[in-house]
Parts: sequence; structure tokens; C-alpha cells
Amino acid sequence: MYTQYQSKGLVFFRIDTKESRETIQKFLEKNHSPLPILLDEKNKVGKLLGVWAHPTSYLVDVKGMVRYRALGSADWTGVEAVSIIDKLLGEKG
Repeated sequence: MYTQYQSKGLVFFRIDTKESRETIQKFLEKNHSPLPILLDEKNKVGKLLGVWAHPTSYLVDVKGMVRYRALGSADWTGVEAVSIIDKLLGEKG
């Protein structure tokens, strides 16, 4: 998904609201991720967005508005998800 949509303008971030920088670095030594990971050690973003389940995924439009939220694991390669992503990418800011 990341490689397919990055060139089309879709930006991906992982936000970690639980662990320290050191814990994330140890995890990444064993589990490489091409996605940037943003640390929210004080859970400010998590509280702002109402994150209470992990993982929680958000799709944010070009205007910065949260348009979709998925609690728990989500199949972002499915027909419905791809359709939503394509629609958001087609919108103008």
C-alpha cells in the first residue's frame, strides 16, 4: 500500500502513543518499517483524536480533516479501502 500510493501523493505516518524512543528503536532494529514513526509519548495526539484502541487508523484529507477511522486491524488493500483512498486522492484542496 505504501509503495503503491506514495507516488500518488498519499502520505503515511505511524504514531506511537505508548512506548519511549528507545523502545521504538529496538523494535525497528528487528522490524524495519519504511513509514516514518512519530512519537506521542505524552499521548496528546492520541487524546485529541480519541484513540482508545490499538491500532487505530485515520485517513485525513488534503484540508487536514479526518474523514475515516478504523479501529483495530484494517485491510487497506481491499476494494472498499482502495476506493476511499482513490476518492480522497482525487479531491482538490
